Amino acid sequence: MVVLIVLWFFLCPLIQSFAEERLQTVAAHISAMEEGKPPPRALPPISQPVPGRVAPSYTPPLEELLKAVSPIAHKLSDKTALDLFQCFQLAAARWNQLKIDYQGMIAQQAVVSQTLAQFYPQVSFLNEQSFQNSVGFAPTLGGIAFGVAPSTYFSLNSLSGTWTIFNSFQNVNRLNAARATAAYSAYHMERDYQLLYANLASAFYSALMYEGSIAILNDQIDILQALVNELEYRQKIGRSRPADVFQTQTNLAATVAQRENYKGFYNQFLALLTYYLGIPPEKINIKDTQSLPSTKNLEEYLAQVGSRPDVLAQVQLLRAQKAGLAVARGMLGPTISVNGFYLLTHDPPVPNVWNVNVITSMPIFNGGLYTSTIRQQEALVHQVQLQLEDLKRQADENVRISFALFNAAISQVVQLREETEVGALYYAAQRDDFQRGVAALLDVLVALNTYQTARLNLFQAEMGARMQLVNLFVAAGTVPRNPEGSAMPVQKIIKTQPAELQPIDSSQMLSR
Repeated sequence: MVVLIVLWFFLCPLIQSFAEERLQTVAAHISAMEEGKPPPRALPPISQPVPGRVAPSYTPPLEELLKAVSPIAHKLSDKTALDLFQCFQLAAARWNQLKIDYQGMIAQQAVVSQTLAQFYPQVSFLNEQSFQNSVGFAPTLGGIAFGVAPSTYFSLNSLSGTWTIFNSFQNVNRLNAARATAAYSAYHMERDYQLLYANLASAFYSALMYEGSIAILNDQIDILQALVNELEYRQKIGRSRPADVFQTQTNLAATVAQRENYKGFYNQFLALLTYYLGIPPEKINIKDTQSLPSTKNLEEYLAQVGSRPDVLAQVQLLRAQKAGLAVARGMLGPTISVNGFYLLTHDPPVPNVWNVNVITSMPIFNGGLYTSTIRQQEALVHQVQLQLEDLKRQADENVRISFALFNAAISQVVQLREETEVGALYYAAQRDDFQRGVAALLDVLVALNTYQTARLNLFQAEMGARMQLVNLFVAAGTVPRNPEGSAMPVQKIIKTQPAELQPIDSSQMLSR
């Protein structure tokens, strides 16, 4: 009983003060309602951030995420976009080096015709008008005297000719050298087609890589911006730390800086494509239609190195040098030729005169001129042989390196595809857990950011793999040697309109 009395003595003032405070709060609410004002609140009102919070329930399903892995896949149906082979045709039509090579090939074919002409007799017509200060001197032509001139003037018309019957096969070897040099020019032009294809492919896939990377980074920037808004909202209600907001803002700024850097590289390669295609950068629209084939054995690519145009060109150059050596050695042999003369008319009249001479000559001593020429040609032959061996070794090395890099790129793409698929599954699981109330929204956004990063890595790896595939084709010499698959002149390509250009796939390139 005493205890109850003591408790009542201590609790009575507390109960009285709480009741007075409650009555004052109720009175304040009633007076505020009578005056038309909102009642006082314990915490200040929370304003919704702009833009609004992320709503994961409206995010795309997993199937759409996996379809949207490549940011440029939608361009396959764009009929106005140019693929790599169409760009190759446009670049080849305006590439001056190919036109220079073609003119060089025409010049070498003319040299073949010039050399071939040495097998035929050379016939010429001569008209001579002669004046002398006195009579009595016998006019001569080709060592033939026509008697005493009856006057100070005479004229004549004649035919003369010469024909080399045998000169130790020098003409034959000169013809072989000219034909080999012409073949060298043709193979050299074909290799320039392949090198143009490789250089264009590098700019083509680099531009596509940065174009797709910018699109992925734009998605990532939107995600990070939404995450910043959500964390700022959570910070105001006391459910997030300021450090989380600062960290996310730092990631957002770094992503924006990376995008701006990619824009610079993208514009750089657009300018390079403008250089190749002649199309303004703002009008360039490209797409990728090349599929990654199954990897062949290394020996299959190495077996094709011997038919690479630059290797064949070097072989032809070696043949030309060997033929030049044979010409130099033929200078030491005998030469048999026939020359003739036939007088058509003469004023004053004289009897018709003709003669035929068979001349045989052979050098005995010329101060070592011919022997030094032979030594020079032998050195050139050895030099070209060494260059050919070195070129074959370099071609073998290029194929092996390109094959290894392509296989590594393919393996990387396979692993990154798995990472992207797992990242999409991870994001979908976090989204479902959030809808059931067992995961935080921050975890959902982080998972989505991880998925976008995996997309970026996969896309860049795929573009790199396609570039390595082109490098492997060029190293093995299996890419088209020109847009028509043959050594046709460049003028035929210039007449081709872009709307008529047809794409090819990798299997066609391998078959060529």
